[in-house]
Amino acid sequence: MSVGIGIRIGSLVSTLVVASNEPGTPDPIVIVRDTVLYLCSDGEAVLGGGDSSEDSEFISTLSGFVARVGDPEGVATSDGTRYRAEDVVATAMRSLVRECEPLPTFGGRDGGAPKVVATHPSAWDSETVSELRNSLNYSGLSEVSLVSDAEAACAWFESEVAEQPGQLIGSYHVDDAGATVTLVRSGVSSGRSFRFAAGRGSSPTAQLSSALGAFGWLPSNLDAVVVTADGLVARDAAALRGVANALAEKFGVHCVVGPGPEQAAALGAAILAAGFRTATHVNKPIGLPPSYDVTEVLTAIGRIRPVPGAAAGAATESVSAGSTLVTATPDDTESVVEGEAVAVPAGHRLRNVLVALAAVAALLVLIGVGAAFLLL
Repeated sequence: MSVGIGIRIGSLVSTLVVASNEPGTPDPIVIVRDTVLYLCSDGEAVLGGGDSSEDSEFISTLSGFVARVGDPEGVATSDGTRYRAEDVVATAMRSLVRECEPLPTFGGRDGGAPKVVATHPSAWDSETVSELRNSLNYSGLSEVSLVSDAEAACAWFESEVAEQPGQLIGSYHVDDAGATVTLVRSGVSSGRSFRFAAGRGSSPTAQLSSALGAFGWLPSNLDAVVVTADGLVARDAAALRGVANALAEKFGVHCVVGPGPEQAAALGAAILAAGFRTATHVNKPIGLPPSYDVTEVLTAIGRIRPVPGAAAGAATESVSAGSTLVTATPDDTESVVEGEAVAVPAGHRLRNVLVALAAVAALLVLIGVGAAFLLL
């Protein structure tokens, strides 16, 4: 048994999951933060506003940056300062990883520290992914691996739900701006993802049919569909279940709504980080703690209130040690998301659980070695 860490920075909600790749192990540890980066007066940056230094105060905020990755205009803080969006995403990931530090030196899939896998939107092209990769490397996160949301969500399905390996799995991801259809086989995307803008009138079944046809697949080749979501639409459980039911009835395939459902990719990323294991029999799927199935992570949607005492137009040149945020020309762009993160385990509690999980992994290895010795 080994443990891994999965990260997903979503448009409104970001998630870190610590999970094991062994069926029957305890529920994953989940940290949920609003995707709002708070910049502090001491140069630190905190995702969701939690665990900030008592001696610092927030001077500005950043939101809506995931959709701006690769955009040369960058993204603006609440005080008008502009940064490269890919650098902001890297900083957001660094903030989540910091909540797990210090990582134990054992328990990972290779016997060392647990691996970290982060996801990116499936519709991103290779150039956009490369921009994020460069930002992660520069900010000190070169050890973090990147996979698409679809690959991670399908890894969760193949590891925890599928009855046989090597299936052709459709990932149907819906967000507030449209839907993305990706076909995944043996953990690898089968060609590029198809993006369908909202309001075009095509149904989920028609969109999936178009994606299948473009790759030369027939509906009968499809073994399963995983439905995931991001943004406000992820709160509409009935609508997502309706999408899953329509796809299941049309194609006659196993169709599931991923856990969360915006957290399915982070859970799959944690499984990949721990060391992917293909399901050889029907397992009870790894689920999220019950509170995360019903908790509204965002308590309000609206405009972020100005931070009291913040100087108008003040520029912040960096948001964390080693970050690559580049200050650009201020403009009048304002952040448009507000919310409080749900209660999450304190940093020291999370570290203790990580160490405990790693200790269990080490103990299982020792037991296996002992059993082999006795057999000799």
